[in-house]
Amino acid sequence: MFKISFLNSVFYLFVKYTIFFFILALIGDRFRNAVINNAETSIEMFKLTFGYVLYILVYMFFLILFFSVPLYYILKIENKIYFVLSMIAFFVIEYFTYTYLSSPSDKMIGIYNLIIGIVVFVLFFYKSIIKLFK
Repeated sequence: MFKISFLNSVFYLFVKYTIFFFILALIGDRFRNAVINNAETSIEMFKLTFGYVLYILVYMFFLILFFSVPLYYILKIENKIYFVLSMIAFFVIEYFTYTYLSSPSDKMIGIYNLIIGIVVFVLFFYKSIIKLFK
């Protein structure tokens, strides 16, 4: 779908983390507990929602900043074996980074992140992956 470029790597991570944090907000009623249960008026609801989204965007910024450069260079690898091994290492490091630094109490959240990452990765770069393996 997308050609390999640094901007597309950043865009992939942005879309991936947007989907992930949206699903995460719905799991375990995080959004309800952080926003809906604390808002008494519609203005408070807007303020709390804006604060929640801003918090998520700041968190996403650091994750994207941390993972975008390695992902870009992995996508530039032309050797099939090195590419596959590098992508496996990338997803494993991302899983452990998110799970143990952000959510050490719930390991399933890291698995959701991993699954969403792989699915979105394939959707974004399937043409480049197919081209590499031909």
